[in-house]
Amino acid sequence: MTEVPSPHAGRGQVVIRVAAGGMCGTDLHIAQGTLEVRTPRILGHELSGTITEIGEGVEGLSLGQRVTTETDASFCGTCAFCLKGDMHLCAKRTGIGTTADGGFADFVAVPAGGVHALPAAVDLLSGALTEPLAVAVHAVIERGLVQAGERVAVVGPGTVGLLAAQVAQMQGATATLVGLVGHRDRFRLARDLGIGSSLVLDDPAEAPTVEAADGTMDVVLECSGAPSAFERATRLLRKGGRLVLVGFYRERVAVDLDLIINRELSLIASRGKRPTSFRIALELMGSRRVDPGRLITHRFPLDAWRTAFAVADGLGTKVVLEM
Repeated sequence: MTEVPSPHAGRGQVVIRVAAGGMCGTDLHIAQGTLEVRTPRILGHELSGTITEIGEGVEGLSLGQRVTTETDASFCGTCAFCLKGDMHLCAKRTGIGTTADGGFADFVAVPAGGVHALPAAVDLLSGALTEPLAVAVHAVIERGLVQAGERVAVVGPGTVGLLAAQVAQMQGATATLVGLVGHRDRFRLARDLGIGSSLVLDDPAEAPTVEAADGTMDVVLECSGAPSAFERATRLLRKGGRLVLVGFYRERVAVDLDLIINRELSLIASRGKRPTSFRIALELMGSRRVDPGRLITHRFPLDAWRTAFAVADGLGTKVVLEM
């Protein structure tokens, strides 16, 4: 940890005094050296706080306002993707916490266009997890097109997986969380969150239940990023089903394309989020239909960052740094 000059708001920017920053798998990969970034770099892209400075040309925001922000630090604004609201696909995009400085700091400067006011019912701690909920919204609603009455399996009971299962149920689908014996704590949390169905793939006692689930799912959301999970996900799908890829694999994965063709499965990639994802996520939070704050298991001050990273890596729980 070090002292750096406080950022100032340029044209079209605001400065946020950070209250809380959620730790993501991306932060862990960067810290461990398995995801390369140009250093020095301030990590952190899940955050909430209050506006302390407003740059020229910014309207609709006010000093002291409680906010969260999208993760885009810059984008061209003129390409076909930007014009459709898909700035996350812009070739010139930079992202806070990866290719631009992020929120594990007292202050961060961000584009005002990506800043969203927190609903009155949402506290700053929960507000820091708007971004992972927006990722879940993008995967379930905008890319997966999950509909009422569908059967949805969510592979990988991490933060995004737990949120995705909740969003699927908000859509009227029946969600089943899929994981391993080591995820027992996650399954208990899922039940508390109203996700009653689960599949434990490596529990011999549940083998008949797991086998019976094959070929029954309308949609599978693969959130784990585990290469072995890809093949497992295709087996869960019915003919004509949709596989939504949410987790990053970071290595090549063998794919049985003949199986996918013969069963007419649809492969759908879902990367990050878009502005509409954030707006839907905030509406779900403001109406208390989804509370991502319930996933937080550990809170640390910024100067305890080493412990926070170790806990997040060792337990895989949702850890938040408080500034």
